[in-house]
Amino acid sequence: MSLWLSLLVVFVPSFSSTSCAADAPSLDIKGTLTKPPCTASFPASQSVEIPKVNLNSLHSDTTEWTDVALDFQCVEGSQVLLRFSAGNGSFDSNTLRTTLDKLGLKTRLTDMTSAAKLLSMTFDEQLSFPVEDTLLKLKLSVRPVKTGDELPAIGSYSSTLLMEIIYR
Repeated sequence: MSLWLSLLVVFVPSFSSTSCAADAPSLDIKGTLTKPPCTASFPASQSVEIPKVNLNSLHSDTTEWTDVALDFQCVEGSQVLLRFSAGNGSFDSNTLRTTLDKLGLKTRLTDMTSAAKLLSMTFDEQLSFPVEDTLLKLKLSVRPVKTGDELPAIGSYSSTLLMEIIYR
């Protein structure tokens, strides 16, 4: 029995994974992680408080814009790609739906980098901003608007605007 056990001990190691490893192909994978070329100077998620609006200013379409700064610090020559999407749906290509029927939030985007330049902004369309220097200053603005002939009910409302950011 001890001879049988010795043969088994000699036989089993000859089929170990070390002897098969020479036949198995392998890939060594390496990489480098770098920081993105831009950094947003605003929080990833934020709440924007729109001042109270009375029905008369809504009816006469004289509601005020509420601004949100969207500033980016970038490496010179980089690019910022933005896409805005209506989280709760939209009435048209730049008016968000709100939780109140017949009330929307009109949106607009302005490039404030050198001189104020109003941009064409459409939901779900990608906008490209080449960064010539190191700072990109944008301003997103929203204002309440009625979306039909009738005024909405009085009350609190909310809406969600999603923003996708890609740096190059």
